[in-house]
Formats: sequence, C-alpha cells, structure tokens
Amino acid sequence: MSTRYGITFTGLILASGAGVFCGSVPVGYLAMLATVFTDPSPLAALPGALVIGALAGVVVAYGTRKTLRPKMPQRYKRFVLAGLIAMPGYFFLGQIDNLAASDAPAQWAICFILGCGITGGVVYYRWRKRLSVESHARRAAEYRARQQSATS
Repeated sequence: MSTRYGITFTGLILASGAGVFCGSVPVGYLAMLATVFTDPSPLAALPGALVIGALAGVVVAYGTRKTLRPKMPQRYKRFVLAGLIAMPGYFFLGQIDNLAASDAPAQWAICFILGCGITGGVVYYRWRKRLSVESHARRAAEYRARQQSATS
C-alpha cells in the first residue's frame, strides 16, 4: 500500500526497525564497558558473542545474496564484520538492569533506542520524498522540452 511520495507502511516499519537495531549496539557496548567495572564475570560470554555474530553474518549474507545488492563485492566479509561488531552489543544489552540500583540507566537506554527508531523512520520519509520530488521535476522538465520541440 503506497502513500504519498511512494512511502509505504512496510518501508517505515523496516526503517524504524533498522534505527532500533543500530541504536541498540552502542547501548550494549556501554553496558559492556560498565560491566567491566562492576562485575567482570559476564565478560566470559564475549568470545561466544563474537562467534555467534560471525555465524549470523554468514547466514544473513547467504540469505540476501539474490535480493540485497546481488553483485556486492566481498559480501561475506562485510556481513561477518557487521555481525562481529553488532553481536557483542546485543549480548550485553541485558546487563543494563544489573548495573545500577535505580531504573534510570535502563529508562535512558530505552529512550535512546526508541529515538533511533523514530530517526530511522524520519530519514526514510525524507529520502523517499526527495526521490519522488526529483523524479517528478525531471519528468515535468522532459515534458516541457518535448512540448517546446513539438511547437518549434
């Protein structure tokens, strides 16, 4: 279902999800850094997080080989690197509740993550609107040029 400027509800949801995904990683890394100073025992999960991230990158690279930029050079290398970067952040995201006696750090983390999701939706909206307005202006200019050449 397309709306004005070719913006779809599915596109907005996916863009917001990508914003939440990208916003969760730095919060997880902050939780990992705080874990180092409060209770370093959960850091034993870090090597497992790296292995699972690399495997997830391989699975995503294989699953998107025909749909997401089919001719992407070094597809597996890029997706494995993305998995290695993102997965440790997700493993330590749950440690935020254990870091402080109050709920304030968890509330700030949720607000930051949701703000990233909203930002993802806004960026998608503005990108689609710009593309639509540019293509409309280009078609209008081509139409005027055809009209002038036909009258000449």
